[in-house]
Amino acid sequence: MMGSTAYAQSDIRIYVNGMRLNDDVIVSNDRTYVPVRAVSESMGADVLWDGTSRSIFITFTEDEMIAQLVSDVSSSVVSIIGNYNSTGGTSGYNNPTVHGSGVIYSSNGYIITNAHVVEDLRNLTVVLNDGTMLPGVVLYSDKEADLAIVKIDKIGLKPIAMADKNTILSGKTAIAIGTPISMSMRNTVTKGIVCGNDVALSDSYYKLIQTDATVNPGNSGGPLLNTKGELIGINSSKYASVAIDNMAFAVPVDTVQYVITQYERYGRVMRPQLNVTLEQSWEAKIGLPTKKGITVKITSNPLLKVGDVITDVNGIEVRSIADWNEAIKDTYNGQTLDIGITRNGSNIRINVEC
Repeated sequence: MMGSTAYAQSDIRIYVNGMRLNDDVIVSNDRTYVPVRAVSESMGADVLWDGTSRSIFITFTEDEMIAQLVSDVSSSVVSIIGNYNSTGGTSGYNNPTVHGSGVIYSSNGYIITNAHVVEDLRNLTVVLNDGTMLPGVVLYSDKEADLAIVKIDKIGLKPIAMADKNTILSGKTAIAIGTPISMSMRNTVTKGIVCGNDVALSDSYYKLIQTDATVNPGNSGGPLLNTKGELIGINSSKYASVAIDNMAFAVPVDTVQYVITQYERYGRVMRPQLNVTLEQSWEAKIGLPTKKGITVKITSNPLLKVGDVITDVNGIEVRSIADWNEAIKDTYNGQTLDIGITRNGSNIRINVEC
């Protein structure tokens, strides 16, 4: 029988959760072996060796996992601070500072946050996790998506990892990091679950993630994460009421990626200009399932008439205003829309240049 040869090698790089292990590895028969303790502890586990029974006990706990996750991700989370001009005059620049949160998505200083965080903000300063303060510039702000892109003059930053939107499921753990209330609470953490996905509020342009992770003023613009430390959304709003508890919302990662990609390609989000006012059914307004489309209420577009009911756009069914905007987000090529409508009882299709 032929024997096998094992080689210890130090030039092979092993990364666990984005962190490089410093231990040498063993290569044997085209397989790579890594020390159990090195991998396990890098993932937040306790490793215990029992010499009597010659057993290794690896214990993962939620506390250790989340603590390790926060430690790994915090360098990608920033605070955003500035003066708010509430009056529109120069005296307003001396108002007390206001702040929010943001997420580094590119190593050369690009940050994503909420549009409402940076709106009317003067003397914008970005505070990194290590306390470094740098001036920031708002490159683009999109009120419809409630997202904005901020740039600082620094390289070598750690960008956040983006989750696959298909892995965001109701019931999964959600972790929020941000700067609530006070700058002394930078990168503090709350934990909950994803309560709902594809949530369409009556006033939301796109669909949102609902979470019960506690979100307070200052958390806006910060990350909502999964247990891998990946970005699933940007915390944006919450319901505040005596009768409502821990109901917060985040802009999903696919909308975040869409806005970033559109900005990088065009300098802004490209949206069709149809020159129409649309209205959704009463069922859609209160969140009931419905097969009804959305109705054209006002139009100056010669191809669309008042009373037309839009049932799909570019092959995607439309049942609400949020459905319409999501379909545009997913399919609009910057030139035309293929729209299915019901007009006077007949189903027709029109191709609109916009």
